[in-house]
Amino acid sequence: CVVCYLFLFSDFLAAMNERRPLFPTSDDVSGAATALMRLQHTYALSAADIVDGMIPGDQKEPMAAADCFYLGTVAYEAQNYERTKDWMDQALRKIDEEENGDISIATVYDYLAFAEYKLGNLRRALVLTRELAMLDPEHERAESNIRHYESQLAAKNRQKRGELGEDEEHESSQPNVDEMSEWARERRQYEKLCRKPVPMKKSMAKKLTCYYTTGKGHPRLILKPIGVEVAFIEPTILIYKNAINEKEMIQLKELAYSRLNRATAFNSVEGKYLPADYRISKSSWLGPEIDDSGTVQRIDNRIEAMTGLSMKTAEQLQVVNYGIGGQYEPHFDYARKGEEAFSNNDGGNRIATVLFYMSDVEAGGATVFPKVGARIIPSKGDASFWYNLLPSGEGDSLTRHAGCPVLSGTKWVCNKWIHERGQEFRKKCDRDQNANWDLHIPEKNY
Repeated sequence: CVVCYLFLFSDFLAAMNERRPLFPTSDDVSGAATALMRLQHTYALSAADIVDGMIPGDQKEPMAAADCFYLGTVAYEAQNYERTKDWMDQALRKIDEEENGDISIATVYDYLAFAEYKLGNLRRALVLTRELAMLDPEHERAESNIRHYESQLAAKNRQKRGELGEDEEHESSQPNVDEMSEWARERRQYEKLCRKPVPMKKSMAKKLTCYYTTGKGHPRLILKPIGVEVAFIEPTILIYKNAINEKEMIQLKELAYSRLNRATAFNSVEGKYLPADYRISKSSWLGPEIDDSGTVQRIDNRIEAMTGLSMKTAEQLQVVNYGIGGQYEPHFDYARKGEEAFSNNDGGNRIATVLFYMSDVEAGGATVFPKVGARIIPSKGDASFWYNLLPSGEGDSLTRHAGCPVLSGTKWVCNKWIHERGQEFRKKCDRDQNANWDLHIPEKNY
């Protein structure tokens, strides 16, 4: 009966409203689209491979024409016409493959023609706009755009024949490496490292070694020494093997899950921590006081035993989750001169970082150091360690690092930032600006 259907519909609406906060928002959808294009750029993926699900990791479901069209419009709004062209071309391909679709070919031609025009491909822009005019004779801009493109092509043809008396030589669109900004050079190296490792110098590779340590006879490690891998020399990056067990990882994730919020980074203009596009993840801070199991305190004690550093002024454990497209672009963990990131912290600057990997990652998600070419692939249970400050107290610029975008799967990490106060009798300072920390790494004997 009609009344029964009304009651059922009313219940359905009530249930939908109750669950509405769990549904993706428009910001979530546009954020996902931006993340996908970030992955496309960083890992040099073709739009066709993404559409067909042919990317590293588990096989993905093919995308529909509507998905491709939406990504094209996001790229268009960002004035990224190369990506607009990529995705609108794929939208046309999928429209041909799909029997029933709700994406208009004329609308795709409209976006694609303008993208081709902005990219300097006048002939294709003209062909597409003529097709658009045939499909939609009432289109408000088609005829005027055709006249404009024809005029531009005629002028270009005259220029080729030398009728305009202009120089016909064209400079390469590829930037000269020497002329690139420092940011652009770093960006290029960062993306290169995210895709694949950079060959290490033989002189450095010879110094890499593995060993067991008791932390100079620390009671917590005497009966069970921990394995250490020297992953890099300058700066020295150590990997503590099996530094955290499965049960502890599960407990930390459970503690963090309900407390996860959008991760923030220090904004030097605003003078406070704010969400930033270069750091896409969710994080939660965990102190011993919220953990009845004692896991947080146990991990703090283990870090102290492994590194020999005091935890008295260290920050709380930070658990971070990176979904697909999640990243943290190149940054320093320490505060540089003039920054007041830790002005409210009595512990001083961040002397060292410990980064636990609490998951393997299907594809992407490497920790990279662009200035030196170091690259660490997340290995579940391991922890990387490096000093952010030199013995002189100056920041070590070589430790500028990044978390590459997650291409497939998810990435869980847990980090501990250790501060310099309280280390005076454990790691003595040195006035020599060129001095490095003595980590008591045994010499390689094989």
